[in-house]
Amino acid sequence: MKHIQKIITSELFVLLFFVFLFIAIRSLYYKNVFVFIYDQVSSSTKALELWKTKSITFIGPPMSLTVENRQIFFGGISYYIQLLFLLIGRFDPFWSTYAFMVFAGIMSIPLYYGMKKLVNKNAAVIMVTLYALLPFFIESTFTLWNPYFMFSLLPILVFCMGLFKTKKSLLSFMAISLLNGILFQLHYMYIFVWIGMVIYYFVMTKMSWKYCFIFLIGFACGTLNLIVFELRHNFYLLQTMWIFLTHAKKVSEHWFADYYLLSELFFAIIIVLAIFKKRLNVYFITLLFTILLILSVPYVTIQAGARNYPKDWYYKDELTIYQIIKSNLNAIHDFNIFEFYVATGTLPKYFLKKDNVQINFDDYYHNKYLYVVYKNDQFMKDPAYEVATFSPSKTIKVWKINKVYNLYLLERL
Repeated sequence: MKHIQKIITSELFVLLFFVFLFIAIRSLYYKNVFVFIYDQVSSSTKALELWKTKSITFIGPPMSLTVENRQIFFGGISYYIQLLFLLIGRFDPFWSTYAFMVFAGIMSIPLYYGMKKLVNKNAAVIMVTLYALLPFFIESTFTLWNPYFMFSLLPILVFCMGLFKTKKSLLSFMAISLLNGILFQLHYMYIFVWIGMVIYYFVMTKMSWKYCFIFLIGFACGTLNLIVFELRHNFYLLQTMWIFLTHAKKVSEHWFADYYLLSELFFAIIIVLAIFKKRLNVYFITLLFTILLILSVPYVTIQAGARNYPKDWYYKDELTIYQIIKSNLNAIHDFNIFEFYVATGTLPKYFLKKDNVQINFDDYYHNKYLYVVYKNDQFMKDPAYEVATFSPSKTIKVWKINKVYNLYLLERL
């Protein structure tokens, strides 16, 4: 056991081992659990459009819930983080998402040093163990999505907090407050962590007004784009949040999702480790590591990503759809796309936009052709207007995509 303890105390080994473990455990079955669907597609499409048009936006993706035809939008920084990884992966979702996963793994380094300064070395080892192997955290580090961007940046915040604890510099505290603003605009559920920061620094440790002023200024800088948007649009977000609050019953039916708890769980673990820091030893670390390692592999192979795609439908099927449409561009150019699970066919359209294909992607009333992905030829009974309004029409070609779904090409009559 002394030999194990000596290895664990070697910081270089710890850092390299956990970065490798983090990436390896996710890479092992990455092809099988890779997810690029729904919000990931729409956000990537928006980021792609921003890149191609060289434009900027102050607001980011909306919440899925709509009340009185209004939505709450997250901060625009989400799109630019998304764009960064898309550029690294050359806009290939598979490799762009992998680049994000590698980045999240590298974040084990600031997490370790931050926890070491904030609590102690044993707590740092435990925290990077959980970060690498806890099933909930595994699923939150290989999908291009704004709540997961927030999670992957938490280690930098922990590092800044540890730095401030040891040096008490105004610069490190400004970094903490700035990061709080950035993390808040990535997902608004972070507000509970922000409130916890306020309580910790200004109630429990009773820091001076000087730091309070810095905290507010830094947070304002971190959310500057949202502040500008609010001033330009008559406080649209604040008004919408008020509408959501006054319709609490409707909102409460849809409000909860497990990823809402990411930042809260992350800091709850830190608090627990800080409370019990004197009881953390090599025996506990070894036991925890062994249990999580045993649990992590079956989770990655069976659970992660499995619930995100419709039954009998996979990312490779979307690639097949795209390739078929692309191969017919010379003959079929006045078209649109309908898919059984996303009526607007967002994923094939993402690839087409990446290839600079110019069609009216939003018009389903004047297109001459319509590609339809469906189980059978009963698609005209689907209530979605994208296909239901394409009538009268005739089927001019059919492709078998997999054992369940077909691709139909319709021509408007």
